[in-house]
Amino acid sequence: MHETLSIEREGRVATLTVTRPPVNAFSLDMLESMAEELHRLGDDPEISAIIWRSGVPGIFSGGFDLNDPRSASSTPIHTPPGDHLVRVRNAQTALLDVPVPIIVAINGAAVGLGMLMPALCDIVIAGRSARFGLPEIQINSIGGAGHARRILPEPVLRYLMLTGRRVTPEYLQQCGAIALVVEDDQLDAEAQAIASEIASYDPVVVRNSKISLEALRKIDDVALAYSLEHKWGAALRWSRQQG
Repeated sequence: MHETLSIEREGRVATLTVTRPPVNAFSLDMLESMAEELHRLGDDPEISAIIWRSGVPGIFSGGFDLNDPRSASSTPIHTPPGDHLVRVRNAQTALLDVPVPIIVAINGAAVGLGMLMPALCDIVIAGRSARFGLPEIQINSIGGAGHARRILPEPVLRYLMLTGRRVTPEYLQQCGAIALVVEDDQLDAEAQAIASEIASYDPVVVRNSKISLEALRKIDDVALAYSLEHKWGAALRWSRQQG
């Protein structure tokens, strides 16, 4: 496990803490290790919920580490274009593939990749001091719309990406992008309460609920989505009855 990561377990809840001062910037090694740990937790039948939090006071994440020696700015010319982006994308998809809910607790600044990664989680809660932004345009870069559109309406996405401005958690909650906004000193407790509540339910149902939610997200036909969800529910009940 990468030195910036730590994992604590309490019952069926695992808490993943990321601590990389000064701004919790994501290096490729850190992202890949994080993906490995998430998959490991997801494969553990004793885990029903994961909390992702920052161990750096007042900072969730400043985004991707542009000084990473494996980043695009320092990649050798013979390396296939976008190779580092493939690694980043593989790490990001772990948040979708892990079959247990991930609750992300955001304190302080969450910008760039620090905002996009939480967009792939199941439940986002934020302290009132949190600030969000997609400043890629300010550093002559493009990216992030594919993930951000999961939680942001098109007008808000364009506003953030084309200006690079930062917004409050209350603003994003009004947009439906954040589930809860709490006082900063209540953030960890609220994340733990949500995770513990989820973990109190049947673990098989919890896992299948996340899997079905992710599958249904890709279906635009409401009637078809409802039909598939009904069939999954019936199959799950039958399976449980068979022991």
